[in-house]
Order: sequence, then structure tokens, then C-alpha cells
Amino acid sequence: MSQIIRNISSLREEWKQLAKKKIKKNKRKNQYTLPYSFDNSKNNNTNKTDFLLIVKNIPNTIPNNNVFRLKTNIQFSMSINKEYSMGSLSIDPHSNNYKVVRTDKRKNLTILTLDQINRPITPSDVLFQIFKSRNELLAEAFQMFDQRNLDPSKFKLNKIQEMIEFESTITNFPYACYVQIYENGMWRTFQKIFNQKMLQVLAISEEMLINYCNETKLIPISAFFDPSDQQLQVFYKIFSGIVGQNASKRDYINYNGERFTAALKIKSFFIMDEDKGQLFEYTYCITECEDRWISDDRVRMNELEYFNIKPCNSSTDESSYVEQQKRCGFKQLK
Repeated sequence: MSQIIRNISSLREEWKQLAKKKIKKNKRKNQYTLPYSFDNSKNNNTNKTDFLLIVKNIPNTIPNNNVFRLKTNIQFSMSINKEYSMGSLSIDPHSNNYKVVRTDKRKNLTILTLDQINRPITPSDVLFQIFKSRNELLAEAFQMFDQRNLDPSKFKLNKIQEMIEFESTITNFPYACYVQIYENGMWRTFQKIFNQKMLQVLAISEEMLINYCNETKLIPISAFFDPSDQQLQVFYKIFSGIVGQNASKRDYINYNGERFTAALKIKSFFIMDEDKGQLFEYTYCITECEDRWISDDRVRMNELEYFNIKPCNSSTDESSYVEQQKRCGFKQLK
């Protein structure tokens, strides 16, 4: 079985078992609760205040805070959000519509489970017109990607064996994988998965990623978004790359703010789970870069800085560093 599918299946089963557990808590009378006097005219008069409820329906064609949510699961925002970013890394556009609700480690994989943020649906034509006013090629690439996701009955289904064979060819490459589920006529991203080498490209460790995601609920990404370019080139390559299943050169950025160019190859598999009657899409984003951007030493130094671990003065080989100490805003007095 595919390593990705095997780990996802075990996590989903574990999630179901946790959801079945119920916590029974006996009710206890609150000794500080004062009885309400129903025949007290003073209390009755006080609570007869009239309230005016104003209900305003906001058209779903107006994006919420310039963030778009489409049925075809296309992620886009009018602005580049750098707030709460992890070092110099960019924030994954999926964080516009999803939050991280669980983090897991499985061998050489780090798995982020996502939950969708409830936002109004924006018609595809709204985003198409915005793209068209900026860049004709971007609008065409978006439209092709949007139409690709509209009719799952036209998808060419793959066999799990095809995924297994493909995974065996990318074990030595950095990659991330998005797992999407098709439900009720809509696509939803369920997980984002990093392999160990992909974390090295980001110049972060598993512990850094898990801590960051648990604290912020955001997802980091290696793509460099140029504010002066208004994200046009990056999204054009994303849309056309997924539709064409091809490779392209892209600007990367790591935790330290170092920018470099590398090749990004995108490969998707559509797998039907016959038992559950659900359609899954596994989108692999494989990076091909120079070896100098995959460094354990860089990751180790960044982890020390991130968790504020101070070097130990001991000259022995038994202990090179003191116990991990996270920043807490207090200074230890000697």
C-alpha cells in the first residue's frame, strides 16, 4: 500500500475512535447561584427591555476580507499575509480557508490535518474577472484549473499501485502532498504532508513545524510570493502546473530568508475509495534543487534559534547543549 494512503487510513481510524469516546461529567449544583424571584415586579420590569434585531444579508459575491473560497477548492487572497509567518517562510494560501487541527509524525512524514474555515462561497466568475483585468494568461490558467475540478465524472481514476510505483521514484526528493476529498459537490483539502527532505528545503525541523502549527494553526510554504508581482507568476505556475502535470522553475525561500530557484514538478492521482464511496485526489509537489539547499546543519542551527536553546559550556562530548528552553518573556537571574 502507498505510504501516504496507509498513514492517512490509520489517522482517520484513530480520529473516529477518539470521536466515539464520551466524557461523562456529573452535574453539580452551583452553591453561589441565587434563586430568581418570579413574583418580583422589580425584576420583571427590568427584563422587559425591547431589542431591535437588524438582519443584513451580505451577498456571497463579496469576498470576506479579500479572501476567496470556491467550490473547486482554489485558494487565493488579494493580499500577501506575512503576519505570524514562520521566520521568513511564506504562509500557504490554504491558510486562507483552513486551519491546522492536528499534527502527526509517521516515520519520515509530518502530517498536518486541516479543518475548513466557514466562509461564504464566491462564484468562480468573480475571481476570473479579477485575474482577467490583471493578466490574461493567469485568467486562462485559472479557468482551466477551475473547470478541471467541476466534473469529477470526467476524471481518469488511478490505481493505488500507480501511486506506490510513483512514490518509489521520489523517495530521494523533497516533496509535499495535498490530500483532497470530493464531498457534496465540493472539493475540500483534508491534509498536507511533508517528507523529511522537504522540511530541509524549508530549513526547519519536524519539532519546529509541529510547534508552529499548533500555536498558529497556519501552514508554512516554500514558495516566494513577490509583493510587487501581486502573486501573479506564482499562481499562474500553480494553476498551469496542476492542469498540465508539468514541471516549472519557481522562486523558493527558506526559514532564513535565503532565496533560490528550483524546479517544481506536480503529479496528481485520483483514487476512488470503494468502501467509503469517496473520491480522493493526491497532489504531489516535488522539488528538484541543488544539494546545498538541503542541509541538516542549517536545520539544526535554526532549531536552536527557534526554541532559544543555548549552547552548553561543557567541553565533554556527552552533552553539547543544555535542555530545550522555549521563550517565555522572563529572564533567568543568576
